[in-house]
Amino acid sequence: MIDFAITRRGVVLGLAAASTLPRVALGQGTPRRGGTLKISHTTRIATLNVLQLSGPAEYPAVDMIYSGLTRMGADLRPMPDLAESWEGANEARSFTFRLRPGVTFHDGAPCEAEDVVATFKGILDPATASPARSVLSMIADVVAVDPLTVRFDLNISYADFPTSVGHANARIVPRAAWTRPIEELNTQPNGTGPFRVETYDSARLLRLVRNENYFIAGQPYLDAVEMYLFPDLAAEASNFLSGAVDVMLEVQQAEFARIAAAPGVSALRVPSGRFINVVMRQDQPPFDDVRVRKALAMAVDRQLLVDIVLEGLGRPAYDNPIAPEYRYQIETPEIPYDPAAARALLSEAGHPDGLKITLVASNRPAIRGQVAIAIKEMARAAGFEIEVESMPHDTYLSNVWMKGNFYMGYWGMQPTEDGAFTLLFTSDAAFQDTEWKNAEFDALVARGRSTLDEAERAQLYGQAQELILRDTPYLIPFFQDVLTAYREGVVGWGVHPLSRTFYVEQVWLDRA
Repeated sequence: MIDFAITRRGVVLGLAAASTLPRVALGQGTPRRGGTLKISHTTRIATLNVLQLSGPAEYPAVDMIYSGLTRMGADLRPMPDLAESWEGANEARSFTFRLRPGVTFHDGAPCEAEDVVATFKGILDPATASPARSVLSMIADVVAVDPLTVRFDLNISYADFPTSVGHANARIVPRAAWTRPIEELNTQPNGTGPFRVETYDSARLLRLVRNENYFIAGQPYLDAVEMYLFPDLAAEASNFLSGAVDVMLEVQQAEFARIAAAPGVSALRVPSGRFINVVMRQDQPPFDDVRVRKALAMAVDRQLLVDIVLEGLGRPAYDNPIAPEYRYQIETPEIPYDPAAARALLSEAGHPDGLKITLVASNRPAIRGQVAIAIKEMARAAGFEIEVESMPHDTYLSNVWMKGNFYMGYWGMQPTEDGAFTLLFTSDAAFQDTEWKNAEFDALVARGRSTLDEAERAQLYGQAQELILRDTPYLIPFFQDVLTAYREGVVGWGVHPLSRTFYVEQVWLDRA
């Protein structure tokens, strides 16, 4: 069975159970306590350090272990988590959060305002190297007003601040963690989430067990969650179809139809702003010439990529990272597949005989290599002679990511336009990997995050997108649906467009 959610309204309604509504409100019966949910995934959980992680299997893991001040709902709005309420003041230059009373970390220590202060000050320290730092750079100061009240003073007006503190890398860690090497969090997490770590083997298994002191009464329903690594995609599918595991965290496009047709299986797809991107570094040839980047953009058939790589499970994109689900997306012109025009532009850029270059792709997820090979074939007619080099994901992270000249990236959707811009595009972005540094763009983003006027913000973010479209920092060929599947007897499993929030504490097993 396939559950389709093909509009923004469909996403919000279809995923309500995964975020803002209790599972039982959907007519699914009274939740049963007990049982172990087994989840398969294909990428290693390299770290449990919530402040630094960035892997697709790491996000659901820390979402179960940790809590933030807020948590993202399916409508991309912040929901209460550790903070039960908040309010802004001084034209959104100050925000006060009131914490839930009686919350404890897994080691029994109370979670109080000082832990929040220590966490955010640590995130803002460049030495922590947290991806959340650029998203939270507007914080001028954070103070504990009393044990259950925290005030943030900002250096700009920023109405989206309650969303920003819900960043996946901004979950609260104990103040004591900062008195020891922060690397201890890699293997010894200590959160306030619904599950705590019992077993962690980064190459095989993560087993989490119920936090009996979780701050939402009666949850989680499950006794335990086990996350199994299957580097072999065929083995993962076989184990799921045989019933050895209950949930496939992410279903590959090539397997989706087969998985969806299997008896006793529900498959779910949700439109998202997730994208593959081709990184083209602009501080070195040949991509220091915008004409080469534009030529490659015209040498890719976006719709064909959606058809052959995504099996139709996505939408063409035209190098704008802001998907239709965002509030301020501008109308983005199509980039037609035109090899002749691309070849002419490549010649104009000084490559009349074409361009030979190596494109690097990690082998995880497999879609990186699939898109790279497709681009190689498509771009041949435009004069690009591309050699695709595939490598293990760990090698890619160590040797290529953030360093290479021409490689495949892969990013999930961010909660706001500002989050997307400051993750990848501003000069001080957390993962600025193209060396596209544009002062005008930086100023537009800064002004956009500072204004409370909706019309002005739309104009500023629109101008920022126009600069991206003008300069083509990345080739972004499509937006990819989020795909997952679960077996009969699993109640309440859902996915979120951001792939950062999972609400596993609301999942239960309906089995005899």
